[in-house]
Amino acid sequence: MNRRISEAELEAKWGKAALSLGWTPVPTALLFLQSELGMSAIETNTLIHLLSHWWKVSDEVYPSQDAIANRMGVSKRTVQRAIDRLEFLKLIEVKPTPRGGKYNGRNIYNLKPISLILEHAAPNLRNRMTMAREWKMETSNE
Repeated sequence: MNRRISEAELEAKWGKAALSLGWTPVPTALLFLQSELGMSAIETNTLIHLLSHWWKVSDEVYPSQDAIANRMGVSKRTVQRAIDRLEFLKLIEVKPTPRGGKYNGRNIYNLKPISLILEHAAPNLRNRMTMAREWKMETSNE
């Protein structure tokens, strides 16, 4: 990103009330690479919900699967399958916790793997997009 988006710009775009619960930065590369990374729409949506709980790099992410399911309008089992798939794809790491402890049995999600994957994949995506744009311009000039 070439510049920081100011709070005023965000409010002009979304409205103050819409932003009153906060907002989640999602790299465009995640959306553009969704299919290449092997993610379905449900898995991508689940990942975005996990990202909405990751405010600082050092934060532990441990949202309730029930809460994510309710927000998405799907079953808890659908969210569990999506999380299992994200873990299988090595896009996230999942650490179970015991019931009754600090996290009361909720999983802790490490989202750094998807961050590293996007950091590595984004330049290649940008190059492919640039080449496609140049090819389109060349063929339209012929």
